[in-house]
Amino acid sequence: MNLEFKLRTISVKTISMAIVISFLVGGAIVFCSGYNPAEIYFKLFKGALGGKFAVASTLRWITPLLFTSVASAIAFRGGMFNMGVEGQLYIGALAGTIVGVTFKGLPHLVHVALCFTAAIAAGMFYAMIPALMRVYLNASEVVTTLMLNYMIINFNNFIIQEYFLATDSMVSTIATNELEASAKLTSIMPPYSVNTGLIIGGLMVIFFYILFNRCQKGYEFHISGVNPGFARYGGIQVDKVRIGVMLISGGIAGLGGAVEIMGVQERLMASFSPNFGMDGMLAALLGNSTPLGVVLSSVFFGTLKAGALAIERTTDVSRALADVIKGIIICFVSVRTLGILDKVSLKPFTGRRIRGKKEVNHAD
Repeated sequence: MNLEFKLRTISVKTISMAIVISFLVGGAIVFCSGYNPAEIYFKLFKGALGGKFAVASTLRWITPLLFTSVASAIAFRGGMFNMGVEGQLYIGALAGTIVGVTFKGLPHLVHVALCFTAAIAAGMFYAMIPALMRVYLNASEVVTTLMLNYMIINFNNFIIQEYFLATDSMVSTIATNELEASAKLTSIMPPYSVNTGLIIGGLMVIFFYILFNRCQKGYEFHISGVNPGFARYGGIQVDKVRIGVMLISGGIAGLGGAVEIMGVQERLMASFSPNFGMDGMLAALLGNSTPLGVVLSSVFFGTLKAGALAIERTTDVSRALADVIKGIIICFVSVRTLGILDKVSLKPFTGRRIRGKKEVNHAD
């Protein structure tokens, strides 16, 4: 079985058409439900960008996507399809929370640094498992990372309920006690939940850019992802590269989990993530796994999320509209990403077969 994953570049035209078509289909669904699509879309974007509260809400949702999209993009660029960003996010959140609730009396910067270190280490450890399985057992990382997601989400709930369940009677769900004040991130838009995690997410994007554009190691990652055979011929140890990109990817995802807890939720709750990992993966694919692309995609998806919540508050339209739009976008762009268009045969209709950009006439 060929387990090689090669990321394909998606054209701006394809992305633009996918977005336009998704909004048209979403509008048709809204119209069939008895609402005015123009009015709903106006409220969606107003709810995401129309005022300080709306902008703060959008930035709040962009923050975790910066971490998960960068984590996914680094793995993709290195030739590893990391479907486990969600799980790595969870284990990072768990590790950061444990440090945040158990250590007391520490200076703020020291406590935050310890939480971040624990989260990064946990995310790297969890990403290392499927990486080693891929290298030494030839197991598909798509399957192993996806299955590990379910394990850690349930393990997270078990650990909370058995060892860190909140003693606060006001908490009505499975959750830990609130983090120590010294472990919380500082708000940069009081009184809203936008915090210094947004700045750290921006630094992750800069790190991503420097790694792949200014470092020899990033060049090795890139070549191993584009053409593993050529990389081996050039003396690059592709297996070590695959482990390395997964470790970096997992560490960034774990850090994103800690930032979400320390900056927004302030306590770890069961199933706290509304698919941040999956949305980050989609943002990385839509952004061609480039630094600028992941930023634009994260902003786009964060805007959709904030706007969808706004229209749910002000109308009877469900927030699921945003998920419909995202799903349609990915359906269209993934056709090109996975190379399906290159394999489509038009011979039954035209007598010609299209392969990539070459046209073969079988009548000759």
